[in-house]
Amino acid sequence: MSPDGVELDFSTAARAFGDAYFNLIRRGADGSLKLSHDHWRLTEATHDAFHFAPREQDAPPLEVRRADIARSVWDRLPKQQVRSQLRFYMTNGDVWTFSGQVDESAFIKPAG
Repeated sequence: MSPDGVELDFSTAARAFGDAYFNLIRRGADGSLKLSHDHWRLTEATHDAFHFAPREQDAPPLEVRRADIARSVWDRLPKQQVRSQLRFYMTNGDVWTFSGQVDESAFIKPAG
């Protein structure tokens, strides 16, 4: 894994979300930081977008357009054992970080 994490293509990133709910942290290109209090689960990855459903009933669905994603990366911070991150580096300079239990079988090849 590089210091920036493992680069993921669109379909691998979609599989890595698995069935889990994720926290979402949005860091703006301007340095702003926004932590969502909602939890998001990928419900569909179409040719054009990732579609997420919230766990909380009062939150609206979330769509991340594929055209807005410059690159997708998986990483784990040094002290993390179960949780890790799927990061979308957006074309506008923002970084959207989905933190939770990533399905690592989507992109880690078995040894041997």
